[in-house]
Amino acid sequence: MLKGGVPGNKVSLIIVPIVAAAGLTIPKSSTRAITSPSGTADSMEVLAPIAFNPEELKSIVSEQNACIIWGGALETAPADNILIEIERPLHMDPIGLMIPSILTKKLSLGVKKLVLDIPVGEGTKFPTIDKGKQFAYLFKEIAANVGIEAECALTLAHQPIGHAVGPALEAKEALTLLRDYSAGPNSLIEKSTDLAGILLEMSGKAQKGMGQSLAKDILRSGKAYEKMKKIIEAQKGDPEIKPEDIKLGPYIKEFFASKDGYIVDVNNSIINRIAKTTGCPNSKSSGVEIIKKQGAKIKEGELVFRVYSHNESKLRKAEKIYNSTGGPIRLGGMLIERV
Repeated sequence: MLKGGVPGNKVSLIIVPIVAAAGLTIPKSSTRAITSPSGTADSMEVLAPIAFNPEELKSIVSEQNACIIWGGALETAPADNILIEIERPLHMDPIGLMIPSILTKKLSLGVKKLVLDIPVGEGTKFPTIDKGKQFAYLFKEIAANVGIEAECALTLAHQPIGHAVGPALEAKEALTLLRDYSAGPNSLIEKSTDLAGILLEMSGKAQKGMGQSLAKDILRSGKAYEKMKKIIEAQKGDPEIKPEDIKLGPYIKEFFASKDGYIVDVNNSIINRIAKTTGCPNSKSSGVEIIKKQGAKIKEGELVFRVYSHNESKLRKAEKIYNSTGGPIRLGGMLIERV
């Protein structure tokens, strides 16, 4: 999963239980956030412990044929762990280190088939489709050389996945969808089931072109939620945790539309700045909610953005960023330009 630059990309919390519910083994080892407000491991830690030794991990995967854990605790790729600790404070995630970083962790868990999500768009590591494809071809070639069959999915990254950004908010949004398919959000459903569907097709569980349909059926039926409950329990979390049980930062600031119009742009980089200023990812309860996204019609005074923080001072700093940048939500009418 190449999350860089795309806030709210909590799709692994949906993909893993879908694929495991289909009867496949899917050990998901993730890093904590490097340049984003929340990594998969950070969000999963809201629901259950993520640090296990090799024996504990074997037991979890043997029991549930799945896990969502922090790879750093295993020490299976010690050089990678050292490099990540250098990259994080510098807010860097160099492309040249990404392929060995991904593959060493997957090899250590015995992974044979892999789908790599490559978000493409302004503000990501791959601003154009061509750059995304170049990386995909290189990744597949190197993966094949070490015995891993890989497919790469270039995905839209023009705005956040779902509406929640930050560990607790993302865990809450993922858990809400697992419990109730109709709750959405649609972007999270589509991306999660697209990627899960590719894995189902690669494994022979679904015919080519039918994987996403099967993934949606599993998610809609509640089987993915039941599997997630078992994964949470196996990882020593509370399987009965509900979205409303997840605590969010007590300091809250809301922002409203300054005029009528349509949302024509959502700026990922500003969202990331604001979310990290609130305390993400170290503060699990901090983050942002994007109430209205690109394409939505909006009226003056309508709520568009909400910020949470565990710290009042950090909330004020996040508010300053919002005000100084004009916020991540850009409004426009039908007029493009007057000449």
